[in-house]
Amino acid sequence: MKKSIVAGAAMVAVAVVAVPVIGWSDSPPPPTLPGAPSPGGPGGDRMGGPGHPWMHRGWESWAQRSPQQACIDRLARRAGFIAAIGFRLNLTSEQKPLWDKLVSVTQSAEDAQRKLCDALPANAQDRDKVTALDRLHHQEQVLQTRLQALQQAEPAVQALYDKLTPQQKQILDHPFKRG
Repeated sequence: MKKSIVAGAAMVAVAVVAVPVIGWSDSPPPPTLPGAPSPGGPGGDRMGGPGHPWMHRGWESWAQRSPQQACIDRLARRAGFIAAIGFRLNLTSEQKPLWDKLVSVTQSAEDAQRKLCDALPANAQDRDKVTALDRLHHQEQVLQTRLQALQQAEPAVQALYDKLTPQQKQILDHPFKRG
């Protein structure tokens, strides 16, 4: 039981505050050649790239985003994920204050992460100016911020988890489960 509570708390906390490793490409995406097959069309594969299953539609525009914008987009997706979990839990009036406390803790953690995002290059061309040491220092700051956020979120997750029904715990324990 204790392990499932810790696992559920870790899942929520990680989903809320985790900032994935930011990797920057050293080279811009290859140009599209005139007459080249279009993504998903004849000569291209279903994923959007000619012969590369990992490519998808719009990958060029993704590669041309600034590191700062990519970081902010990840935070926005994570905030949407948390909101979706809250909606799926269908919280009672007794549980809502506990959820609000958790959201408050996660929002302060997101503010700290947003500051780290703001320190990244603001346009795609500036990513070439970032050194390996810059990336290493940034990743160290990200990991420190994540650890702090996890430590701050754990009591709020525990308090909420203790008040959830078994069905709600199932949703929180396995937020990616489909079906």
